[in-house]
Parts: sequence; C-alpha cells; structure tokens
Amino acid sequence: MKEHLKCNILSFDWPEIKTTFYFTLNDIEGSHRIHHSKFSENILKAFPNLNTKETEFIFTTFDTPSPNGIPIQIKMFKQELHIYKQYLKNKVKQHFLNKGYVVDKNFVRDTQVWIPGKNTKNPHFQLHYKFSLKIQFAQVTEYPELVVSYDGTSKVLKKSVAEIEDSTLISKTIIGTKIYNYQKKIDTPEKEAYFNSINLNEAYPIFNLKLGRALNIPLEVPSRENRYKKYLTILNAFKNRELITNEFKEILPLYDDDFIDVPQNRINHISPQLGTLEYGNKNTGKVPKFDLPNFKPYGRPPNPNIKIFFIHHETHQETIRLLYDHLTKGITNNFPGIEKFLNLKIGLANEHFIKYKNLSNPIPEIEEQLGTLTFNDNVAYAAFFISPVSKSTQDPQEKIMYYRVKELLLNEKIVTQVIDHNDLKKNIKNYQWHLNNISLALHAKLGGTPWKLAVTAQKELVIGVGAFTNRDENRRYIASAFSFQNNGLFSRFHYFTNNETKQLAGSICKAIRDFTSVAQADKVVIHFYKEMRYEELKPIIDGMNKLNLNIPLYILNINKTDSEDIFAYDLNWHNKLMPKSGTYVRIGNNKYLLFNNARYTDYDNYPASEGYHFPIKISISSPDKDALEDNEVILKLLTQVYQFSRLYWKSMRQQNVPVTIKYPEMLAQIAPRFNATPNDTSNNKLWFL
Repeated sequence: MKEHLKCNILSFDWPEIKTTFYFTLNDIEGSHRIHHSKFSENILKAFPNLNTKETEFIFTTFDTPSPNGIPIQIKMFKQELHIYKQYLKNKVKQHFLNKGYVVDKNFVRDTQVWIPGKNTKNPHFQLHYKFSLKIQFAQVTEYPELVVSYDGTSKVLKKSVAEIEDSTLISKTIIGTKIYNYQKKIDTPEKEAYFNSINLNEAYPIFNLKLGRALNIPLEVPSRENRYKKYLTILNAFKNRELITNEFKEILPLYDDDFIDVPQNRINHISPQLGTLEYGNKNTGKVPKFDLPNFKPYGRPPNPNIKIFFIHHETHQETIRLLYDHLTKGITNNFPGIEKFLNLKIGLANEHFIKYKNLSNPIPEIEEQLGTLTFNDNVAYAAFFISPVSKSTQDPQEKIMYYRVKELLLNEKIVTQVIDHNDLKKNIKNYQWHLNNISLALHAKLGGTPWKLAVTAQKELVIGVGAFTNRDENRRYIASAFSFQNNGLFSRFHYFTNNETKQLAGSICKAIRDFTSVAQADKVVIHFYKEMRYEELKPIIDGMNKLNLNIPLYILNINKTDSEDIFAYDLNWHNKLMPKSGTYVRIGNNKYLLFNNARYTDYDNYPASEGYHFPIKISISSPDKDALEDNEVILKLLTQVYQFSRLYWKSMRQQNVPVTIKYPEMLAQIAPRFNATPNDTSNNKLWFL
C-alpha cells in the first residue's frame, strides 16, 4: 500500500505587485516596531544617519502612508522578507481580533487564536479551542506557507476575578479579547494605568490546577482515542470555518483549500531492521512486549544477590499477600512470575518490611523504622512502596510523599518501585500487564539491561541533555546529561541546576574524554532538549580541541510536536492516519519530522493500546564545516534517534521520544524534589524509572 502523506500547511501566493512600506524613526500612532536585526540595505540607505549600534528599533505603518514616512519597496528575501512576515502576522491578528476572538502568542511567538466551544454545558468553565498560525516561506513547498496547528483547549472560568476568594490562585485571565497575567509586576505607569482600568467583574480567570483544586473542579481523564483523527477533525473544522473564506483570503491568498501533499522528494524511510533489539542469548526481535517473555533480558544486574521488601499501611496486609503471590507465582499466561520473567533469583527480605499507621503522612514512621534496619552490603535491595496516594496526584503535599520515600531509600542505596494501592486493589485480579512493566523497570533500576540495540556499526558516544518544566510553577528546574554507548547501553548521568552551563559542559567533556580514552570514536553526538546556545556549545568545542579530537560533533535538537507545530498524516492507512514507523520528512534546512511508533505494516489490525504517537521534530547542526553535506550522515543521525526510542525500560510500550531526552527529563522531574542532590554513587543506575 503506497502512503499518501499530507501536512498541516496551507500554501498561498507570493504578492502579485511589489509591496511598499512606510518607515519612520519615531513611534507614531498606528506604527509597529522593526527590530535592528531586520535593518536591510534599503533601510540603511533610506536612513543614512541611522546609528545601528544605538538604535534598537525604527517604526513602520506597513502599507499605510504616514506623515514623513519614507516609502521603501520591499523585496522578498533576507531582512525584508522578515518584515513582510511581520506585516502578514499583524494582518492575521487584526482579522481575528475584529471577529471578537481572543488572540495571543504561543511559546514561539506565533499567532494563537482562541475559538470558544459550542454546546459547553460545564457549570464551571467555558472551553476554548486554541489554534496556532505560523507563517513561513518556501520551507516545504516553493510558496509562502501557513502552518495551522491545534494546540488543545483552555478552560475559562465562568466566575469572574471579583468572585474568586483567594486572588493568589489566579494566574492568567481573559479580559475581552486579551489575555492578561493577573500576577504581572506593576512596575511602570502604563502597567499601573491598565491594571487600574480593569473591571474585575469582566475579567475571567483561566483554569489552573491550584485554582481548580480550590474551587473543587474535577479533572478530566485523558482520552486514549486516536489522536490523529481527533486532531485532524478539529483542525479541518477550524480551517473550513475560519480560513477558507473570502475575507481571510484577502489577507493570505490561499493556493488551495486543502492541506498540502508532502512532496515525494521530502519523504524517506528508516529500515525497520535497524530497530532490531537484542535480548538474552543473542536472540533478536522488534517488539519487547512479545519478545522479552520468550527471550529473557540481555544482561542481568551485576549483583547476583537480590532481595525485595514491602513498605505499606497496616490495613494493606491482605492486598500485599495477593500482590506477592502474583509477583512470585504469576498471573495468567501473560506473567509467569518475576523470577521466570526476568530469569533472575530474587529473595524476600522479611525482616525489612515496614508498616505505617498514618495514611496522610507516613514519612516520619518510615524514616524512623528505616533508621533501625541493617542492610547487607552484598545484597541489592529493592523496596515496593504501596502508596496510599496515586503518583499522578495533583496535590502538592501528596506528591512530596512520593519523592521523599524515593529519596530516603536511595540514601540507603535501595531502589524503589511505587505502586498505587487504590489501583492495585481495583485491578488485582487483572494485574499481569502492570507486573510486566514493574518487573521490567525493576530489572533496569537494579543495573540490568533488558535489551540493547542489535545493529550498531560505528563507535560513537551519544550524550543526552534534558530538563523538566513544572507547569504549575512555570519553572524549569534541572538539566542533566546522560551518556550512552552507541549500542544503547547506558553509562552514567550527571545532574545540574538550570544555570550551571559550565558544569554541564564540563560533564559532557568528561564523558567524551572517558569514552575516547578506551575507544577511538567516529563522532560525538549530543541530543539536546532545546536549541543549543553559543555559550553552551563553546566550552564543549574548547574541551574537544584540548583533547586533540579530530572527529565531528553533531547536535540534535529534539522536540515533541504534540501541538503548535508541523505534523503529517497518511490518508492511505484505513482512516487511522498515523504514518509508518521510521518515516521521516524534511521540513526545512536540516529539519525533520521523525515518526516513532509501533506501526510496522500496512495491515488494519493495529492495536490501539500501543498508542498513536505524533512525530518528533529534529533540527541538526554542527560547528564543523561541511559536516552536514553528506546525506548518509543525516540518515545515520536520524536512525540513531529512531533506535534510541526503542530503549525505554519503564514500559513495554513503544515511545516516540529517544531515551537520550526522555531519561534526563524523568530525572529532572524527580531530583529537584529531593532535600539534597543525589550522590554520585547512584549515577550509574536508572533508579528514577
């Protein structure tokens, strides 16, 4: 079956006549700022006395003549193309504001339009559907392009700010067609004047978790339906209603009413064979859910003496007995027991069981009892903490319990497996799939290797750097660097705060030095969670130069594309839309979409439980001249990302993000909650899984 890929892009025509804009040095009514980075040769000629070092902005009324405005005919390249883009963005923004919609900017400063939902019967809030509109030029086609993205929903409360008792819980609000940060610092006369003008009865808070808890607004359970179908249905409805209109086409003369077909010369595929995994006794396969029970793990934990014990509430005794029975004897044919499943000998440390009485705060009891226990240095211990609260709880105090237990045990060199008691009790008779994942994660936490990549031709070091942003607090806490051998075997990680740029670079250089001291590397590859700034890259280049390494360095910026960006879909796969795993699409200069999922065939019998992953977006760069000229190098770098997405050892389910990004993100989510930074003795184990 031949694929038919389309992309969420509408192309439009270049302007038929040359465009003239009017510029001034002064900010006049109705003008817009033009940053000095957009000062073209024509602008500098028009303003010969302009001091580019001291002047940050000039101003334009675009195509509207202005008093004393200097007319400049805009050319469609370089700086002036950016000015033309700014003009189009402003026209699009004004179009939707005039229609009475809320208009904002997304995190990359593209226009975001909020469309109120119809038939909203919820008593607490009005649902708004958010769409991003990004203008770009000849990235996928030969024309100007409008990327239309669905960014999910936001809930605007029906209670006004005046009706909210605790204003500290309010973050952003809707005032007319404007989004206003209620906690914004009032540090200028203009901000003070605007704040004083707000009618609090007409300002409506946007839902956040803290506000929702205070108002007892229940959280919705995330849907597991096919995300491609849902996304495209909503996207097409917005396109047909708001964009395929004569009024909008006067702003952007759309070339076609349908999203574009992806040009064939931009589509390629990674061979499925390159995703082959190696298990025990050199057995190979592609799907861990089927292969691991049959082939057993690739490598056992280094300590042959393993014991487990339980930490639980005194009323959980009967549930613990059932769990232990399932864990050791198995449950149905899908889980034969942890020893058979992992091909390991695991004992029970009865003397280390911890029972607590206080359901709301068991930490003092656990800490006290833990202090009385003695652990054998020749034994690797794993604790099962049967938690009275869910790991996914949104209550801050309940979250602290989860992190604190992890830290207390890690200080004793004990890895922890947390199990939600309510979920366990509810599903105890059908817990085999949980136990598959629990056993897998425990094996990796203890230092074992469930599987590795089977196809590894070159010797290279892969380093992953990730971070986690707490959305509730809008703070990015930690970045961490993980180093892997090119066969996917984990080496170690290091842990830093967000502003420790030099320490992060030093850790990367040390990983390079350690690797090259025992093997000749073909190249060094860094997977980074964001665009790498020069000040982050320079110490790494300097370190490699000091080591006299005449090998190329490649940096891959890897982003999820769940929203606010380009994605593609396949019309020729039984109306399920997800492109085949290993498909990649070139969407710009050294920019790609890569599809990582569990779809390996064209058959209709795809199990929905495997999920419908969106692609990841990859930007490739190198400080080395001509390093990206060879298409084979690009293919190998993308293949490596594809392969490292198959090394997630917390779940049997296929992931779309490589562990080089996923593992650092997981660590960065947990470690900031600890009272102290995890010590170096734990940085060669995946204890955070």
